[in-house]
This record gives sequence, structure tokens and C-alpha cells, in this order.
Amino acid sequence: MEKTSTKHCYVKFLTATLFYLLIPWLAFAQKTIKGTVVDQTNKPIPGVSIIEKGTKNGTATNADGKFTLTVQKDNAIIMARIVGYRSLEKPASASGTLNFSLEEDNNTLNEVVTIGYQKITRKKTTAAISSISGKELANLPAASFDQLLQGRLSGVNVQNFTGQPGVAPTVSVRGNSTGSTGYDQYNVVRSPLYVVDGVPQSSDDYVPPGTGTGTNYMAGLNPSDIESIDVLKDASAAAIYGSRAANGVILITTKKGVGGDTKVSFNSYYGMVQRPNLRQATMGTTERRQKMEVLQRQLSYDQRVQLPYILTDSLNPAFNGHTDWQDLFFQTGKINDNNLSISGGSDNGTTYRFSGGYYNEDGIVKGTGYTRYTTRLNLTSRAMNKKLMINPIFYYSSSSRGRGNEDPNDPSKPTKIGSGNLPSSLFSISPEKLDYYVSKDGENLNKNVANQFGVNLNLSYEFNKNFTLNSQSSYTNDNTRRDVSMSNLLNSGFGNSSSSFSSSAMGLRTSNYLAYNGSIKKHSFSAVAGQDIEYNLFQTTQASGYGGASDNIQTVTGFKQENIFGFSSYAAHGLVAYYGRFNYDYDGKYLLSGTIRTDGSSGFGENNKYGVFPSISAGWLLSEENFMKNLSNNPFTLIKIRGSYGATGNEDRRNAYVQYNRYLVNNGGFEGNGTANGVFYGISGATSYNGVTAITPNFVNGVAQKDLSWEKSTQWNIGTDLEIDNGRYAISFDVYNKEVKQKLFNVDLPVTSGYNSAYTNAFAVRNAGMDLTLTANPIRKEFKWFSTLNISYVKNQIMSLPNGGRDIILSGDRFDKNHVLSVGSPINAFYLYRTKGVFSTSADIPQNPYTGELYRNSNGTFNAGDFYLADLDGDYFLDVFNDGINPDKAPIGDPNPRFTGGWTNNFSYKNFSLSIFVNFTFKRDVLNLFDSDRFANSQAGGAVNNFAYFSTPDLDRLNIWRNPGDQAEYAKFDLGTYRYYYTGAQTFFLEKGGYARIRSINLGYDFSPKLVRKLGLSQLKLYAIADNVYMFQQSKKLPDAEAVNGYGEYNGTGYPIPRKYTLGVQVQF
Repeated sequence: MEKTSTKHCYVKFLTATLFYLLIPWLAFAQKTIKGTVVDQTNKPIPGVSIIEKGTKNGTATNADGKFTLTVQKDNAIIMARIVGYRSLEKPASASGTLNFSLEEDNNTLNEVVTIGYQKITRKKTTAAISSISGKELANLPAASFDQLLQGRLSGVNVQNFTGQPGVAPTVSVRGNSTGSTGYDQYNVVRSPLYVVDGVPQSSDDYVPPGTGTGTNYMAGLNPSDIESIDVLKDASAAAIYGSRAANGVILITTKKGVGGDTKVSFNSYYGMVQRPNLRQATMGTTERRQKMEVLQRQLSYDQRVQLPYILTDSLNPAFNGHTDWQDLFFQTGKINDNNLSISGGSDNGTTYRFSGGYYNEDGIVKGTGYTRYTTRLNLTSRAMNKKLMINPIFYYSSSSRGRGNEDPNDPSKPTKIGSGNLPSSLFSISPEKLDYYVSKDGENLNKNVANQFGVNLNLSYEFNKNFTLNSQSSYTNDNTRRDVSMSNLLNSGFGNSSSSFSSSAMGLRTSNYLAYNGSIKKHSFSAVAGQDIEYNLFQTTQASGYGGASDNIQTVTGFKQENIFGFSSYAAHGLVAYYGRFNYDYDGKYLLSGTIRTDGSSGFGENNKYGVFPSISAGWLLSEENFMKNLSNNPFTLIKIRGSYGATGNEDRRNAYVQYNRYLVNNGGFEGNGTANGVFYGISGATSYNGVTAITPNFVNGVAQKDLSWEKSTQWNIGTDLEIDNGRYAISFDVYNKEVKQKLFNVDLPVTSGYNSAYTNAFAVRNAGMDLTLTANPIRKEFKWFSTLNISYVKNQIMSLPNGGRDIILSGDRFDKNHVLSVGSPINAFYLYRTKGVFSTSADIPQNPYTGELYRNSNGTFNAGDFYLADLDGDYFLDVFNDGINPDKAPIGDPNPRFTGGWTNNFSYKNFSLSIFVNFTFKRDVLNLFDSDRFANSQAGGAVNNFAYFSTPDLDRLNIWRNPGDQAEYAKFDLGTYRYYYTGAQTFFLEKGGYARIRSINLGYDFSPKLVRKLGLSQLKLYAIADNVYMFQQSKKLPDAEAVNGYGEYNGTGYPIPRKYTLGVQVQF
């Protein structure tokens, strides 16, 4: 007992002694380090990452630049790091206080970019990537982020053809590869693949623009939630997305929480939206005089007696009032954006960020506008000794868009009054119809709602420093609804009507991949290998009714059963993929990367269900060679040469089940239902089988296409990256050639086949060009200037077409068919007569030397005062009624821009900041159909009344042929003649569509930290923004060279691009 007692006392003594000896070490292991991070002017820097080097232990500075970090090692090294400043390392201080003063650094070499399932520093990437941070897009007044990308990224062409809120712009990466036999302005350019937080967005595959609500799908993503955007331009980077990457890939990373104190941020701006300058209009007595002169010169005495008294009454107030009626359709709208976010985290790796947003923009056309509510929650936590990272993301958005009183047969027209029938006087319009055109309540006739919901769960388990297993599962659900009602007055004899359209898109996806990072001496290697499984389901339902008892009936169920018609659709799609990617780096100088992906799609038959998409790229960091480092006064921080080659693919999911024979359920006739004013009606068609419901073949394109295969896009890219003076000046330059072959194309079939059309892999397009980005920070003192210029050039050319490469005239176009697909020409080239001038006298008209006949057309011999349209085939005959292949027309001009880009200049002085951004587009042709139609409107049936009631150009300012011998620019204004005299399909109306627009001017002021702290805040900023400030353009006739459609046509019926002026405040608590 005594020995035992002594032993226990000895153990207790040793334990106590050891405990007291370890107290200093334990205290240090749990030591808390506090400090502040400032810049060279002692201004606090928020958001700086404070990391205990060699561990995952870290936090971030708050708005005052302060941080608190509990370190775990006795010899801890603390690193302060943030983009735009040079990283700094210091040993942990025994006093517990550690302050940092960071120097600005424009060197972007260590910035991390995302390439598919990997992240890599910009210095080590061999791919062509354009990037932009969310900060550069912050506070700019726009409904969606894709509008804001215009002119800001090389290789990315964004055209905002319309100013209508909530409508998508066209976005193309390195050229347009979309061709079609039909005139379809909504699908003239196919969008790239958008990937948000690793999840491909698939709903646009099923809901093309212009259908359903017509609302931009990507507008559901709040720009204030975006952290960064990376655009994968070449096949080396994009091949990891395989069959969906042929049009480029845009990766979007949303904001996440950072460790540290809870931050509450509120940002709000409010402003007004104004219409641009209207087209010049001839009004009042001038208009009446000009019209009377034309009529008196061309009409006989008996015809003059029958002139409309709108002209003969000299006291008619419609003219004497000098009223520009265009203004009736427009309004000054309001724009408001409010965003609240709460973010923070702890030292153990748990972070959170919650955001909510409200956006509302009134359109400048009455009855139009866009409203959006968004919320997003991003959580991150670590478990299992920080080896397991759990990152769930939840988002929801709800939006509504007022489409106004647009023409339901052509939603690009914001009102049903277009260029050819814009009234000179409202005398002839009934009060009811006038009220419809200009009513503020017009939006009640056309309601559109879209809801998006998604859940994304990311898991990452780190086995050791080399291997990490990643898993991502996502669920998306998108629902849209459109309700439309039209009164009897506007429905062309069908009575009042209502229709309802709804769609639902559901997506399930899981992705699992193993990542490796390791190095052996001078060899560094990283790789991923994994698989994706994806399932998408899309359903639509539409019902329409007409001929109701009252205009107040606005639901389909309120109509007679025999006047109600409907249809529904169902499409499901599955995709499975296996992929791998590696990056190899030898001695930090020689780089090699490769990718391979195999996709299997339910959209193809068994013969071609799988597609393989490989890529390879290499790079040489010349600046890391010893002979470069040993050069005296070497200004280069980076010299990198890189090249890549690879393949990507595409499948058009909008054409579901092409591998099967498809059928219709109807009354046995093909014609079935018809449409009028955008509503489906039961118009009598063929009624075989005695009108009994039957299942019949789909004669449009229902033939099975079992041998269809993937579209394949191959691309080579050679580029170089240069940085001078630690990133003070930088150049990135790429040249590329992208060829899309075996492109899916719908071709017409012979009548004897029994089908109208079928898909084939017979279309090929080449896009070749260059991308250039220049950045400079020439002044870095108290006054700072940072500038970025990017220029992109691309030439588009059709390489092959089906049916032996014969030209294809686009169907569904105007009567004079303005567009053609032709080998050697750009996509959607204009198909025009060559205008050689105006015949001054009859002696100027060519004469056929064999027959003695004068040059003639389908209506007879040409006369003095007519346009001289070139006789390209030399037969002295112009067939103006030929709407097919016309030997006197040719592919002329290019509606696809060759040069695009932008120039950003940021200035700052003390607490003031100023940003000026200019975007530009050049080497593009525009067909001015508005100019053509205003003349052609008076050259058809009812020409005199048309001429009297509708607007005309200012005839006094135009050099119009009036008498023999006149050397005129414009042909004669001859009422009642055939429309071809002023057909838009001639080079006379082809204009240069280049422009440079001062897109935005942003002035900001940050209140001093001292004042901000007195107010109990951590940040306070005021800013003012002017958007769409001024435009310089080549054309003298177009009101806005940008506001054309995707085919390069200006017809006067589009939605003008407005000016916006906003004032905002940014507060952080």
C-alpha cells in the first residue's frame, strides 16, 4: 500500500510538472493574432485573405481592414493575399499584433482561372481564356449580366439589338456558326454554353428565344451575385465540356462568404430611362405641301377631285398642329435596383453568404418593362478534420415582363405600327384602336412570368495532399407562363381571343471526379478523371380560344368548346459523359495539357450515339529561362508562347427524337390548325378518315434520322502573353481557325419523298480571326489611371452546303428575299440586286444588241427615273418576281461584324473614382429597309390613300428624280407602280453599320474611413452612372446602327436602345 501510494504521488508530480512546462507551448498553439491590412496610403483593404501558411487555417479582413486569426504552430508564417496587391508574408508576432502594408500589383500571373473541373494560375494555363470580375460589372444598369459583357472581353461578341427590358442579346464566342433555311431572327445566333457554379444551364436548349415568355433565361441570375466570369474560347479549354462546347463556354462563379465578422451590405440605385432621339419626321404644312406637289404632278384632274380631304383641307389640325406622333408610343421610365447581402464565417472553414435582390425597369415603350426578385444562399463548411468540404447552394428567382402591345406575329415589333404604316395623322384611327396603341395599361394584355429554382450540392474530400475526390449534384426547375388577350377590334374578324402558354423544364445532374496534384523535383503534374450523368425533362402546354361574347373574357375556358384549341409537348433527354484532363509542368518553363471526353446522348440513334472530343495544348514560359533572367534591364515579367488544337461538339436539343419516326394525332389531314395574330385557330384542313381522330405521319420532318451524328468543331489557336514591369503593361494576342463540320441542317426534300424536310450533317462553317487585349497602368501615384483595350476580328465563311453546295434562299423572309446561304460567303449574306444608279434619260437604258429591245423587267421596259439594277446574267431581263435563285442577284455584304471590342479607362484620385467605357463594332453591313419601305408603301394597291395617310421622308432634302436629265440619287417617287422600284433587296439601301458608343460613365466617391466609423458603418460610397451616353456611327441615315436585328436589317419597327441615368449608394455595416 505504501509503495502504491508513493507511485501515485510520483505520477502526479510528473504530470503536474509536464503540464506547467507545456503551458507556454499550449498558450502559443492557441494564440490569437490580430492586425490591420492597409495600402501604401494607409487606406484599409477589406477582403484580404489572411492565411497561416501550410495550413487551411485562414480568415479575411473586414471593411476596416482588420482581422483576427488563431494560429496553430509556434513558428507560424502569416500571409496576406488579395488580387491587385503583392502578397506579403510575416512570422506570427509574439505580441499578438501583426499589421500589413500591401503594395499595388497589376501582375495577374497568380490569378486563378477555372478550366472545366480544374483551377490553374493564369501564368501556367495554355488555353485562350478571357476573364472579368464581378466588380467591373457592379452597379451598371442592366437586367442581365450578358448585356454588360458587350465590348469587355476579347473574342466575345455581344450585340444588344433591342432595348426592351428582359430580352436576351445575341452572344457569340469567336464567330457565328448558326445557319438555317428559314428566316428566324431569334435563332440567328446560337448562344454559348453557360455554366453557373459548375452546373450547365440547359433550359435554353428547349426554350429558344421568342417562344413562351420570350424572356432572357440568364436574366434570372442577379449580376450582383457574380464573383467572376471566365470565357473558354479555344478547344483546349472547352473540350472538357465535349458535346455542348462548340459555341464556346462561359463559366460563372457566384460570390461566397469569407471568414471573419458578419458583413451586411446594401446597394441601391434609382434612376430614369429615357428614349433616344426619334427619327426625323416631316410634319405640318411642309408635309402637306410635299404630298400635294407629288399628287398634282402624277394624277389627272379627275383623280385629283377624289383626293382624301385630309390633304385637301388646309385647316386640318392633323398637319397644322406640327405634331410628331412617334412620341405617343414612348414614355420616360424608372429603374430601380436593390440588393442586400449578409456574409461571414469562422476560422474553422465555415462560411455563408445570403443575398436578396429586387430589380425593376420600366420600358420606354408603354406597357413594357421587367421586374425580378432573386435570392441566393451559399454555404461552406468543413468536417472530418477539415478534410471534407460541404458546399450547398440554393437559389430562386421570379420575374415578370411586360411585352406591351407588340405585334403577336412578330414580337420584335414593340407596337403594331411599323415603319411602313406609321400614321402621319391620327385622323383615320378609331379612338378604341388609338387607345390600344398608346394605353399605359397595355401590359394587361400580355403577361409573362418566369420562375427558376435550383439546388447545387458540392462535396470535396481530401485524402491527402495529392488526391481529392469531388462530387456535385444539382437539381434545377424552371417554369414559365404567358397569358395573352386581344380584343375583337384588333383580331381581324376572329372576335376577341385569349391564349395561355406554360412550360416546365427540370434538370437532374451528378458529376463525380478524382483530382490529383503532385510534384517530383522539377516535374509538376495535375489531373482529373470523372463522369457526368444528366437528365432533362421539358413540357409545354398551350391552349387558345377565340370568338368570345365579350372582350372582358381573358381566360381560355370562357370560350365555346368548339372555339378552343390546344396542344402539348413532352421531351426528355439524357446524357452520360466520361472525361479526363491533365496539366504537366517541367521546371516551371515547359507546359503541356490534354483533355479527352466521350459523350453519349439519347438524342442520336444507335449508330452515332457516342462522340469523342479530344484536345492538346502546350506552352513555353520563355521568361523563366536563365538567359532571359540574366538579361540586364529586362522589362518582361512574363513571356509565354502557347498553342492548342482540339475538338468540341454540339447537338441541337430543340429537335428532339430525330432518330425516330414521328407521328401526329389529328383528324387525318396535314393542314389541321392555323394561326392568326399569334393565336391558334381551327382552320379547316384536309379531313381524311371521315374526320375521325387518327395517328398519321408527321409529314413536316417526321422521318427517322438514325445516322445523324454530332456536330464537330475543330479549332487551332496560337497565342502569346506578355507582361512588362510586373504587370504594369500587358499584352495577350491570339490567332485561331475554327471549323464546324457535320453541322445539323434541315434541308428540303423532294415532293415525291412524302416529307417536307429532314436533318442532315451537310453544313460546314469556318470562323478565322484574332483576339487582342492590351492593359496598362501608366500612372500609379495619388492620381491613378488604369486602361484596358480589347479588339477582336473574325471572318465568317460557309464551307459547304447540302444538295451539291447550291445556294439556299432563306424562306420566311420578305417578299423580295434579302438573305442567302452560299458557299464562300458569310452566313446570312445579303442577297441583292446591284444598284448602278438612276436612269437620267431613256438614252441611258441599255439596249439588247441582238433584238434591239431596251433593258426590261417583269413589268415591262425600264424607264427614265428608274433605279438601274445591274443585269448580272447579261440577258437584258430582270426577273423581279423570282423569289428563288435569281441570276440577277448575288450574295453581297456581311451582316456579321468583323471587328468588335471595347476600351475601359479607370481613373482615381483620393476618394474619387471615374470610369469611362466605350464599345465598338465595325466592318458590318446593314440593310436599311425602313428607308425602302417608306417609299414602297405608296407603290401598291391604295397607293394614293397610303401616301396621304402615312409618313414619308422629307422629300425636299432628298435628291429624287423628277424630270428627264436629273442626275438623281433616288429613283422617281411614282405612285401605284410595282414595289420592285423601291425593293429593299438592292445595294442602294446597304449601308456601313459600324459604330462606337460611349456606353457608360461611372463617377463614384468613397467617404473617408474616419467619417464612416463615426456613422457606425464600415463602408459608404455614392455613385452616379450615365448609360448609352453618345454614339458615333458611319451611317448618316440610321437613327441607331446597333438597333438592328440579327440579320443586319433595320426596318424601323424595333425597340430603341434607351439612355439611363442612375444615382446609387453602397453601404456596409
